[in-house]
Amino acid sequence: MKRSNDQPDQADQPDKTEILPQALYRLDLTYIGERYHGFQSQPSGMGIQDHLEKALATFCRHPVRVTTASRTDTGVHAEHQVVTFRSTAGLDNYRIVKALNALLSPDVRVINARVAPDTFHPIFNSTGKVYRYRIWKSAGESPFMSPYAWRLTSPLDVPAMTSAARHMIGTHDFTSFCAMDSSAKSKIRRVREIVLSDRGTMLEVWVLGDGFLKQMVRNIVGLLVAVGRGKLSEQSVRGILDAKDRKLAPATAPANGLCLVKVFYGDDLTVSSLLEQARNGYNLSLSGDWI
Repeated sequence: MKRSNDQPDQADQPDKTEILPQALYRLDLTYIGERYHGFQSQPSGMGIQDHLEKALATFCRHPVRVTTASRTDTGVHAEHQVVTFRSTAGLDNYRIVKALNALLSPDVRVINARVAPDTFHPIFNSTGKVYRYRIWKSAGESPFMSPYAWRLTSPLDVPAMTSAARHMIGTHDFTSFCAMDSSAKSKIRRVREIVLSDRGTMLEVWVLGDGFLKQMVRNIVGLLVAVGRGKLSEQSVRGILDAKDRKLAPATAPANGLCLVKVFYGDDLTVSSLLEQARNGYNLSLSGDWI
């Protein structure tokens, strides 16, 4: 039977399998890491990445893989973590935030969502990271602080700790402060600042650097506490650093006191720029068109 001239040819039919254009999206996250096995995806499914990608797949309706600025360790918290993912262009930022926060556990929250330049990379474009370690130095306890601080009741010589910290500022081989199972090819890192903020019952150790090795900040804190307790001299710190031997450094500080406070992207790279915000209860201002 002859086809009518006004019947469209099959080639003229719209392609229902047409792939929509993709965009790169950036998420700013905050989370309590207490019950998670770090950020990175785990066989147990208990990495924060596992939960985030599951929520994103539900929202985007396709499998999603995220790239993160920092693979925080088991039990470590984050007030500011940055990830990127790709999905259909044109997703509404407000809907991304609302939907993901409805799908995620309450201890993982999305602060902001935005379209990022296609060349943006959360690791390679980062200009620095700040970690904060909290030490609760009182026999009295606070239920608001106990889950997020290392509780020590023995006296600490904070001036000695401050002096010892100066040996670790600069570019060094931090093998002595790196987990022995680390896969990092180079152990050379640059630490820009180490600031000890003594707030009575709370001692905070702030560490700003270009990047960090596995457990590096917790190992630095472990050494500073050993100095503060009088178990190590300030002068021994340089020798431990130069030895490039993890076995010579003190034990790693517990994970619950550590928090990734901010990932910098061309911002003002100083700890002092964050301290005043910290005294107000949190460090990262919420941002977005919906505020």
